[in-house]
Amino acid sequence: MGDLSKMVLAGAAVLWAGVAVAGPLPAGGVTAQEVAGVMRGMKLATEITTDKDGDPLIYSDSGGRKFGVYFYQCKGPRCGSIQFSSGFEGSSGITVAKVADWNRTKRFGRAYIDGDKLYVEMDMDVERGATTEALANNFERWAS
Repeated sequence: MGDLSKMVLAGAAVLWAGVAVAGPLPAGGVTAQEVAGVMRGMKLATEITTDKDGDPLIYSDSGGRKFGVYFYQCKGPRCGSIQFSSGFEGSSGITVAKVADWNRTKRFGRAYIDGDKLYVEMDMDVERGATTEALANNFERWAS
């Protein structure tokens, strides 16, 4: 297993613990409270705040590794898409070729290097509606 895979797996070691309340979410996107509720049902810590543009942002921590859930296409409290993101300091051992290989071989999620930090991100479109199960499935995918 390569360095990049080890970092991602270590950084997202979350075990599926079930969703507190299963069911559909309305069309038009999700709210930070709905996403945080699914996260809490999976035993993930949540800290809801806002990003520099005033959109919701949830900070979480799993196994000592921090990640964020960013919200996009927001109209009022509902946002049409979310992005899971985690950054790793000290990526000097990760080459552009390793990142390109990761992006070529992994279906979900993408990686990139910005300065001396490696980022891994994954997007989820929820504009036309979603379910709590779909959100939980994406958190599980993020963890894997």
